[in-house]
Amino acid sequence: MLLFLAARVLSAVGNLVALAIFSRMAGPVTYGEYLLIFAWTSIVYGFSTQWMRFAFFGVYRREAAGDYIASFGVLLSIALVGVAGVLSGLWVVGIAGPEFLVAVFILLVSMAGYEALLEISRTRLKAGTVAVLMLLRAGLVIAFGAAALTMTGSAVSLAFAVALAHAGAAIPGIMAIRDVRLVPSRHAMRSLVVYGWPLLISFGVMAVGQSVDRLLLAHFGGPGALGPYGVVADFLRQAFMVVGESIAMALVTVAKQHANSGERDDADRVLRHAFNACMATATFGAVFFLVFGDVVVRLLVGEAFYEPTRTQIPLFAIAFGFMTMRNFYFAQVIYFSSASHLELVVSLIFVATSALLATLLVPWEGAMGAAIALMSAHILACVIFVILGRRYYRMPVDKTGLVVISLLALATLVADIAIEQFITAPMAALAAKALVFAALGGVAILRFDLLHLSRPRKGRA
Repeated sequence: MLLFLAARVLSAVGNLVALAIFSRMAGPVTYGEYLLIFAWTSIVYGFSTQWMRFAFFGVYRREAAGDYIASFGVLLSIALVGVAGVLSGLWVVGIAGPEFLVAVFILLVSMAGYEALLEISRTRLKAGTVAVLMLLRAGLVIAFGAAALTMTGSAVSLAFAVALAHAGAAIPGIMAIRDVRLVPSRHAMRSLVVYGWPLLISFGVMAVGQSVDRLLLAHFGGPGALGPYGVVADFLRQAFMVVGESIAMALVTVAKQHANSGERDDADRVLRHAFNACMATATFGAVFFLVFGDVVVRLLVGEAFYEPTRTQIPLFAIAFGFMTMRNFYFAQVIYFSSASHLELVVSLIFVATSALLATLLVPWEGAMGAAIALMSAHILACVIFVILGRRYYRMPVDKTGLVVISLLALATLVADIAIEQFITAPMAALAAKALVFAALGGVAILRFDLLHLSRPRKGRA
C-alpha cells in the first residue's frame, strides 16, 4: 500500500503542477476550451471503454491471466473502432468540426490504453509497474503539455500533447505483460461482458452527470467561465482522489482476494480498515479545504482563477468528500456481490439530479449554480449507495471510526472559528490553524492505525 500511496501522491503532485502550469500559460479562455474537449472525451470514455477496467478487476482469475488480458485487449479494440465510426458520422453530418473530434478521439485512445494497462498491473498486484506508469504519465504530461502551449498556445495542441503523454507512459505496462501468453477466450470475453454491461451504461451516465455542470456553464458563460470553475474543481477532486484511489488499489484489492477465497471475516476486517481510511480522507479533506482552501487555491492557480471561484470552494470540498466515500468505499460493493447494476441505478440518479439542478441554476447563478448541482448530486449518490448496497453485501461500517473521526473533523472546524475570533494577525492565525489540523488529524491517524494500510492490525481494523 505504501508504494501505491507514495506513487499516487507523487503522481498527484505532478498533476497539480501540470494544472498550475497549464492554467497560467493558457489563461481562463484557452484552458476552458481544453476542459470542454476533455469533458466530451470523458463522456465518450464512459460510454465506450471505462466499464472494461472494472469488469476486468471483477472477473480476473490468476490461473487464466492470459485469457483475460487478451480478451480485455480485443474488447477495447472493438470499442475504439466503433467510437471512430460514430465520431466520423458526427463529422459528416456537421454536428462538430474535424479538429475537435480528432482531438477527442486521440485523447480517448491514449487514455483508454493507458488505463487498461494500469488496471491490468494493479489487478495483478504489480506495484512497481503501477508506480512507474503513474509517475511517468505525470512527468510526460507536464513536459509535453508545456511544450505544446509554448509552441502553439491552443487547446487542441494541449489535448494532443496530453494524449502523447498517456501513450508514452503506457509502454512499461506493455512490457510488464510480455511474459504472459496472450490468447483471448470466449469464456473470458463473455465473463467480461456479462459482468460489465451494466457498467457500460452507468459509467457513461455518470460521465454525463459529472460533466453536465461544465457543459451548461460553457454554454451559458463561455469557455472563460468554465476555465476557473474547472481548474479549481479539478484541483480539489484530484486532492481527494489521490488517497481514495490508493485505498481502493490496495485495501479493496486485498479484501476481494479474501472474499474470493471464502475468507469473509478477513475480508470484512480489511474493509473496516478501508472504511476508516476513506472516512478520514473525506472528512479531513473537506475540512482542509474549508479552512485552507482560499490560501492554497490562490497560491496554486493565481488570482485570475481564484477570484471567480472563491465562494465555490466550500461546495467543492463537501461534494468531493461525499464522492470519496461513494467511489472508493460504498461503490466497491459491486466487487463483492452480483450488484453491478447498482452502479447504473445510482448513476442515473446522479445524472438526473445534476442535470436538473444545473439546468435550473446555471442560467441564473452561473458557476455557483453549477457547484450547487454538483454537490447535491454527489451527496445523494453516496446516500443511495449506502442504502441500496447493503441489500447485497453489507460493507462494514466501523461505528467507532465513524463517530470519532467525524468528531475530530468537527472539532477542527470549531477551532478554526475560534482562532478567527481571537487571533487577528493573519500569519499567526494560519499557523494556529495548521497546528490544530495536524494535531487532530494525527490523533485520527494514530487511533485507527492509518499508516499501516497494507497490513491493518487485527486489533484495530
